[in-house]
Amino acid sequence: MGILHVRPSRRQTVRKSGEGFFEIYSSPLGDLPVVHVAGPRDQMGWQYGALVGDLIRRNADMTLGLFTQAGVPPDLVRRILDAAWGRLAPHVSDDVLAEIAAIPAGARSAGFNVAPEDIRRLIAVTNLDMYRRDERLPELLNPMPPAPSCTFFAAWGPRTQGGKLLASRNLDWVSQTGMHETRLVTAYRPEDGFGFVTMGYAGLAGALAGMNEKGICFSEIGAFSGSEELDGTPWTLTARKVLEQTDSLESAIAAVRGAKHTIGYNFMTADGDPGAYGAPEYAPGAAAFETNFTCCETFRADDPKEHDAAWRDPAGNVRPYGLPMKHAVMRADMAFSQSVRALQATDNGPVVPGNDGNPLTAPTYVDCHKPMYDMFRAYETGAEYVYPLRNTRVIEAAKPRLIGREQALNIAATVAHNVEKLDKNDWNVMSVVYAPTDLEFYVAFESRDHAGNWKNAPDSGYWQFNLDKLLG
Repeated sequence: MGILHVRPSRRQTVRKSGEGFFEIYSSPLGDLPVVHVAGPRDQMGWQYGALVGDLIRRNADMTLGLFTQAGVPPDLVRRILDAAWGRLAPHVSDDVLAEIAAIPAGARSAGFNVAPEDIRRLIAVTNLDMYRRDERLPELLNPMPPAPSCTFFAAWGPRTQGGKLLASRNLDWVSQTGMHETRLVTAYRPEDGFGFVTMGYAGLAGALAGMNEKGICFSEIGAFSGSEELDGTPWTLTARKVLEQTDSLESAIAAVRGAKHTIGYNFMTADGDPGAYGAPEYAPGAAAFETNFTCCETFRADDPKEHDAAWRDPAGNVRPYGLPMKHAVMRADMAFSQSVRALQATDNGPVVPGNDGNPLTAPTYVDCHKPMYDMFRAYETGAEYVYPLRNTRVIEAAKPRLIGREQALNIAATVAHNVEKLDKNDWNVMSVVYAPTDLEFYVAFESRDHAGNWKNAPDSGYWQFNLDKLLG
């Protein structure tokens, strides 16, 4: 069964500000806001605020509402987020702080009621989202939602059609909140960096997901850890740095490894190497990172560290759980580094009292990571694959196949949380499939129809874009 994806059929410019402009793209899927900014950082911030200040205001209010609807007084939420930003801010560069300050100034110039603290809080909440869940005020989120379980993968070379790199980024988060009304694709043409595009929500100065003109893309997964502090750089700004300043896999790896990390996350950088495609020097690739406040472990395809990943059960038996592959990397919440796994709270992690630490029964390992691996193997061998969580056949038996865009969309959509998570308000709110060798990408957001029926992101359909055309 194919995954619905369409190219925009129409675009309409709504506003202009300096070199920036705001458009609405239309297709059979509906409308999607796209904002373009260009120039020095402070001017890009000003343009962004002036062009989408109304969406920023809406997103800031919705984010605050996630807490207040759970019974937390608004003033307490603001104090928590402001305190978090106070610890993060010293690790943010001056040029980024200038851009952040320019966003509300630009918004107010256009008549939108956006304050500096609105932008700071939207950045802070991406780190506070998982910060020390067992130590936070009990009333912060009551009842506590289940841990979200994002996913990503990348594949290239002998595993893919034409050897091109394909990758994904699934954002599973609190769903059905109305945040889809602030969805936004942002095209940046910085004066002193590479052009890039981010996919996410209005008001976030960093990147939840994105790809640059050199074929570098970035993906993220939250992975709760016992080693978490806020004295570091917000991960969304690290992602933004990768997109704006790196032009190869090695430089992207260096940017992630050089960051001051805060809380438990898995990241991925991938390089489609579009400029060398078809030449002998063509060398796509990807790397995954397992991080927390004290660790940053790098994994490449078929990594020896993943081969060595094992759990010792109560009887003393060594149980391997790594699933390494050649020409591919993938992750859900699970860590395969011994040092990172020893500190994990997520996925039956050993630092949580009562957990036995068994990775083989951990939720995202069973529901997400191993299914991605099994789907890769099914395409490689020609076997059928039935996704166990829904008992649905998602790959038919056939001859061995290379992975192309349709197969990549199928893998991403399958492991995205679907209707079985409806009652838990936890499913896929944004799904991205990157085709960076061709400088194209697909993005889907959760949606709600006129009758009030919700669909997760993949079921809502993917928008297909060309990066060169977006950057103009």
